[in-house]
Amino acid sequence: MKKITFIGKGNAGLFGALHFSYYSNAEVELIYDPNIPAEKVGQATVLEAPQLLWKSLGLNWYDNPISATPKLGILYENWGTKKEKFMHPFDFGATAIHYSPKKLQDYIINSGKFKVTEGNAEPKDIDSDFIFDCRGKLPNEDKEYDFLRSPLNAVILGQGDTCDPKQMWTRAVATPDGWTFVIPNTTNTTSYGYLYNDKITSFEKASKNFNKLFNLAKQNIYLNEKADNFKFKSYIAKEPIRDNVILSGNRLFFLEPLESTGVQAYLTWYRLCYDYIFLGAKKEEVVNKFKTNVQALENFILWHYQFGSKYKTKFWKEAAKYKINCSTFKDIVKYCSIHTFDYLRDLRQPFNSSVYGQFSPLDFKYWIDGVY
Repeated sequence: MKKITFIGKGNAGLFGALHFSYYSNAEVELIYDPNIPAEKVGQATVLEAPQLLWKSLGLNWYDNPISATPKLGILYENWGTKKEKFMHPFDFGATAIHYSPKKLQDYIINSGKFKVTEGNAEPKDIDSDFIFDCRGKLPNEDKEYDFLRSPLNAVILGQGDTCDPKQMWTRAVATPDGWTFVIPNTTNTTSYGYLYNDKITSFEKASKNFNKLFNLAKQNIYLNEKADNFKFKSYIAKEPIRDNVILSGNRLFFLEPLESTGVQAYLTWYRLCYDYIFLGAKKEEVVNKFKTNVQALENFILWHYQFGSKYKTKFWKEAAKYKINCSTFKDIVKYCSIHTFDYLRDLRQPFNSSVYGQFSPLDFKYWIDGVY
């Protein structure tokens, strides 16, 4: 029996430990540093993650110890110039979740599905067949990572003490400086993330616009630059598999949260790593498939900025300059542009599932319908 250890209890560590404890007969262990706090705002998934929570833990909408709220899609507001709002929905019978990272961590850690150890571990000190290192970004980032394209590099986070019970989707609201996610992450709180580019917009200006657009004071949100403002880069590790150490989480890659690609990308990575660990897939093949997947996510996200927003600001002018030079992407856009929703929804048609990263032709079609 193989032993697999995860370091870190963020999304990558938690879902990875659940994935391998459920789908394999491996001995699974998770080691985490109890002094590292959970993310301060709520997060969201797409469709596979809640299925894993159901299969491995039996979580459901009646037995909901993590106080998750349903996510039925993504509501885009102020994107493009065609419609004020448009929806990127999930299938009528499909539901993703919004959740509190702290509640999710506490429940999974105490679920008894795998061994859990507190400690600040290094891979070299762990006796396991494979070790998934899910901690933060590696040092020497210029040597360890290839940087991905993104018009954003900073976010201001806030959490309000009210929640709209009618909001059963993630709101993605275009702003003069970028966009903001609005997540009803528990039954009585709402999380906000005001994403912007600090080379174009100062924290002072961004926070002023954030307050004005979302009336933060009414929700008892008072911003502090040191506590609430975070800078980031988009990147992917050059060498994700190093002997028996496999990178995951922010140590593996990072993309902005538009379309909630993070957790789904981790699960894609774990399926590929399952093939590598148990089925003899070649390391180079596994790594190349994942990098191709991330490139697809990058292109799909950048495509969202091509059509601007209702704001004619410097940010949106600069964001529209990012070009997508991928023939497959262009072919899918063309295919989805000429076919109807009914045609693409028909399961007998050839393009009926994820064909580009985690995205199906219907995902393309909803965006085309919203902004073209």
